[in-house]
Amino acid sequence: MKTELATIVPHIFGHHEQCSPTWCTYVKDPTKFRFKHLPNGKALSGDKLREELDKLAQNYIERADRLLNLGSTQSNESFNNSVASFAPKNRFYGGTKSLKARVSSAVMQKNEGYGWLSKVNKNSLLSPGHLTILHGIRKDRRRKQIRKTQSTTNFKRKRLTIKSKKLKDNQRESVKEGDTYGGEIEVQEHIDTETIPSKMKFGGEESVVVFDLETTGLSRKSDITQLAAFDGTTVFNEYVSPREVISPKSSEITGLTFDFSCDQMYHHGKPVKSRDIQIVLLEFIEFISKKKKPILFGHNIASFDIPILMNKLRQHSLLSEFMLHIYGCIDTIKLARRKFKTKDIGNHKQQTLVTKLLGVEYDAHNACADVTSLFQLLAHFEYSEKDVFPFNSALLTDSYIPLIRASRITKLTARRLAHSGLCLKHLQLAFNRDSENGLKSILLEHGFNAKTVTCFTKHFTCTEE
Repeated sequence: MKTELATIVPHIFGHHEQCSPTWCTYVKDPTKFRFKHLPNGKALSGDKLREELDKLAQNYIERADRLLNLGSTQSNESFNNSVASFAPKNRFYGGTKSLKARVSSAVMQKNEGYGWLSKVNKNSLLSPGHLTILHGIRKDRRRKQIRKTQSTTNFKRKRLTIKSKKLKDNQRESVKEGDTYGGEIEVQEHIDTETIPSKMKFGGEESVVVFDLETTGLSRKSDITQLAAFDGTTVFNEYVSPREVISPKSSEITGLTFDFSCDQMYHHGKPVKSRDIQIVLLEFIEFISKKKKPILFGHNIASFDIPILMNKLRQHSLLSEFMLHIYGCIDTIKLARRKFKTKDIGNHKQQTLVTKLLGVEYDAHNACADVTSLFQLLAHFEYSEKDVFPFNSALLTDSYIPLIRASRITKLTARRLAHSGLCLKHLQLAFNRDSENGLKSILLEHGFNAKTVTCFTKHFTCTEE
């Protein structure tokens, strides 16, 4: 996207060397090429104009990572609203000459403020109008006051509180009525239910990525305060500006505090640079996307880190994008429990394992130190395809809730099915395609017995009847 945006200004000034043939037809026949939407079909000219357009394009180039994932473009929306006030969408002005004047009026209001009309009248040798001048002054004063208020910390905090309350209200309504619309409906429907996943097999191409979070509390709804990852060579480490107060217990453990009055984060009393959660998530996705078949490793991630990370990805409509790049996840606490008995090692906390197995002390509960030390611990663990589970296994498990409530299957069976990448719709699809034989071929491949096959066969048969 950055490359394509950088070619726009040179293109309209007649330089097509870097243009993509998917949208620029100059390469096909330079002699017949004409600009459809420029005066007389000719390229623009003028050094000053090009300098201004380059500045404008640079603003979008710098925000390409957010535009790519449909992030916030508030300045665009603000201008769209201004245009809509002069040329409403429910009125057709495209066939009249007044459209140009209406859009120009919106541009003037954006650039010059509400006093633009008086300035136009004055330059046209018309009376500016006393009431028009007063109206413009009042509106500009009001807009300046609103902008000043919106830039305060208290206003931003209140806006985030309202947004959080709205999300909780929507979740409550979803529980009562079910989901009918939303940015992540395709994820809630478990993505690509037309393709039943096969049993995972390692091909030797998988990448190891260790990750860890620090948060404002122990709840799964907590905010992230630090996100770190390590692939053996490159460290990804970002501090995140929280939207809620860090609990005293968490601050004591992680050493992180945040001063909302000056928007500053501190680590053991020293100021550190923190960034917005959406930017950090986008950069984490970019970090992950560069790996080949990345498998996320972490200590106790299944019950803590992944639910929190998934919650934040869903809030910012990035879960679908994130899942495109993740091959699977492995929780190292399960590997440790399988290999080491509690009586031999004391407990299975990461800090204890590092001390016992590596013989070193480190800054525990610092995400960056956690991921580098855990990467070294992987040499002491054994894992296979059976230990890998999907990042969205919690969502897959939820699909079996009706059967759990009806006592047709246990929660343990539902979790095992979800860890295999199977949701209820996958099994329904297998049954629709080849009845009991279809179910049997899928479930036996993933290591489930005939009893489970019979259970789901009865369920789908009853549903059909």
